[in-house]
Amino acid sequence: MAHAIIGGTFDPIHRGHVECAVELRQRLGFSRLDLVPCHLPAHRDSPDSSASHRLVMARLATAGIAGVGVDDRELRREGPSYTADTLAELREALGRNTSLTFVMGGDAFNTLQHWARWKSLFEFANVVVMERDGVTCQPAAEVMAYTEPRRVDAETITAQSSGGFARIALRPWPQSATEVRRRLQAGEPLGDWLPEAVLDYIREHRLYL
Repeated sequence: MAHAIIGGTFDPIHRGHVECAVELRQRLGFSRLDLVPCHLPAHRDSPDSSASHRLVMARLATAGIAGVGVDDRELRREGPSYTADTLAELREALGRNTSLTFVMGGDAFNTLQHWARWKSLFEFANVVVMERDGVTCQPAAEVMAYTEPRRVDAETITAQSSGGFARIALRPWPQSATEVRRRLQAGEPLGDWLPEAVLDYIREHRLYL
């Protein structure tokens, strides 16, 4: 068994999020990949939508996708959401020998040195950085020095339970939650940027207006 998680505000979740999750699971061989909506992000502004709305939208977006789901543990905790706490909980639940991988974006990786107990992430899990067009990975020197000796091919990351580091280039996708919110507020067309069920939910509850 190989488990993976991707954190984020998912405010709102869009097709880019879903496509990344599906591609990562297929290419890296995760038996399960969960999206983990955060309660209060420690390093960015608070989400526009409530935790309950973001959770429902994430579940709607992933419904029926094999091996991809939503983990609500950060929404059930009070205060800021720290990835180290989440991975510690998951490691305890999964046991020592199950492969666990935390997937993060290149922009987040560039600020990893500011995360709470960032080195402990590798004690609990492997770390994979998603590289995509428009985001240059330029981590701090201390992060580079710590991660490069742990580097393996992304396709083999599930061979170890924790401690590995990899980067992977994914298919480009144009969506961003910031642009989705702007278009919703402006009444501009979204094309197929949002899963239909998510767009219906947003309209029903008049979110992002």
